[in-house]
Amino acid sequence: MNKKLSVFVLLAALSPWANADVENGNFENWTNGSPNGWTTIDSGIDVNQTTSNVYSGSSAASVRVTTGTQSSTDLRQTVSVSAGQTYNFSVWVRHTEGSVAARLYVNGYRDYTNYSQTGQWQQLSYSFTASGSGTIEVGLRFYDRSGFDGSEVVYVDAFEPTNTSGGGSSGGSSSGGSGSSSSSGGGSYYNSANGLSGYSLKTALYNIIRGHSTRSYGDLWDFYASSDRDYYYEYDGSIIDIYSENPGGSDPYNYTAINDQCGNYSGEGDCYNREHSFPRAWFGGAVAPMNTDVHHIFASDGYVNAMRNSYPFGEVATTSAISSNGSKLGSGQSSQGYTGTVFEPIDKFKGDLARAYFYMATRYQNVIAGWENNSSYGNAMLNGSSNQVFENWALQLLIDWHNADPVSQWEIDRNNAAYNFQGNRNPFIDHPEYVQSIWGQ
Repeated sequence: MNKKLSVFVLLAALSPWANADVENGNFENWTNGSPNGWTTIDSGIDVNQTTSNVYSGSSAASVRVTTGTQSSTDLRQTVSVSAGQTYNFSVWVRHTEGSVAARLYVNGYRDYTNYSQTGQWQQLSYSFTASGSGTIEVGLRFYDRSGFDGSEVVYVDAFEPTNTSGGGSSGGSSSGGSGSSSSSGGGSYYNSANGLSGYSLKTALYNIIRGHSTRSYGDLWDFYASSDRDYYYEYDGSIIDIYSENPGGSDPYNYTAINDQCGNYSGEGDCYNREHSFPRAWFGGAVAPMNTDVHHIFASDGYVNAMRNSYPFGEVATTSAISSNGSKLGSGQSSQGYTGTVFEPIDKFKGDLARAYFYMATRYQNVIAGWENNSSYGNAMLNGSSNQVFENWALQLLIDWHNADPVSQWEIDRNNAAYNFQGNRNPFIDHPEYVQSIWGQ
């Protein structure tokens, strides 16, 4: 029988009726080597600060399990809950050796992590409705598995509870549905662009958003698991796949974060991968920082991603292939000025993709003029300039898509998450009017 190793860590829920705030929930504050607000009551674990294995913020907890004895590895706090209120508890865990499984504890034992998934953050979550007012314990318990050698580190970070009754969000967690549309992209971030228009505005925005932190290609998986989850359409927490998501009804299939990453695929529905909506062949291949810039790289079904290839976006006249949600491949409409092969996403995501393209035209203003001849498909959309950037037909298409499909709550939340992830924002989500100010004249 497996020995059980436990670390109890308290989660918090924000509610208009009662707060159950965990102190130092992101493990940012430490005194004499110990995390503020936490009491270590057992001798079977060592809890230390790490700044190199962090999910969010600047530090996390490095928990080294050193015993196989249950009840000698606890780190605890206690929270109060209010009767009838629902709290969404979650925590991010990163395994190192794969010989210990973490299990979420929320007033009882809940789901396990995939302990064999090492070197990557994964989330545990549980929705708890309090039957009465009082206190509960919540946290993590670690269970040893085959290969445990008596010492293993597991990283813990980013406790992000939300209150489902209010539809709001706290910290870096995602929420959708009844939440109001708002953005943290205001304030002083765009001050240097105030009063400008045309390409002068574009240059000012370039200077604001350039120089973001380049993340690794593998980090995109973590971003998807955190911020590309469906709390907006079916509210099931599955991965939002822009080429198969059905916003108006049931999805033809669902992807579970992390577990369903590609991988090999032979047909639609096999796995999800990382879709460069602005194809990387257009900017010369796996070149940093474009190749990992999350503002234009979305989770997508692997098979449909391959079907899209690096064709330009457009509106299809004659369809040659179609995905489960109605995204199409085929010849472009002559009335739009391009009759070569194009890929057309569904209407719900056309504005998202147009704003991603306006972001790319702005963020990479200093180099994009040289991308025109990297790919014949890129050449079809790019005009070789650093100001207009797009061919006339493509520019008009993107403006039309931007106007017809306004900014959604998912875009707003994703933009905020991207800012936390890599340190810059998409101005055309925060200020949709910038499209007209720059390109609409």
